[in-house]
Amino acid sequence: MKTFVSIAFGCALFVLAVSAAPVVSTAQMTTAAPTPVPVPRPDFSSMNFLVGTWTCTQPLRGKTRSETDVYTMTNDGMWMLDTASSPPFDQYRTVPQNSSTYMTYDPTVKQWVTVYYDNLGGYGIESTSGWQGNTANWSGKGLDGTTVTDVITKVSDTETSDANTTTDPQGKVTNVTISCKKNA
Repeated sequence: MKTFVSIAFGCALFVLAVSAAPVVSTAQMTTAAPTPVPVPRPDFSSMNFLVGTWTCTQPLRGKTRSETDVYTMTNDGMWMLDTASSPPFDQYRTVPQNSSTYMTYDPTVKQWVTVYYDNLGGYGIESTSGWQGNTANWSGKGLDGTTVTDVITKVSDTETSDANTTTDPQGKVTNVTISCKKNA
């Protein structure tokens, strides 16, 4: 009788194990196609005149500081990139300054936005609603409380003027005009 119970119990376990095992089907499973997410690219038509190489100058500490800016579009079409380089200037800055400024349009706030950083530890974010005639009013505020405004005037497709005002956290105001000309 013990043998019969053991066999019956073993058969029951076998049936339970077989019924719990996954069933392998030769039918091919189909998955729904992913839903594409639209990526609206900014309309850079008002900014495209910038693409190319520019030479910029500004007065600084009694001298004229020069800078070369090269504007390009990123491969994904989401950003315009300004790669700038300025040679050593005087005894206060003895190394080249190299910077990158990325610009895009944020449709949620209806603002053009720039994100800037350089090899000397500088960084900043500015924004503008865009061109009002031939002028764009950019502004930003640093984490330390410094405020910056750039009133950029498009003189032509090959010339701009930037009235830059920086106010440090102690209230000291520095005004400078930056002139840029596009290289032919």
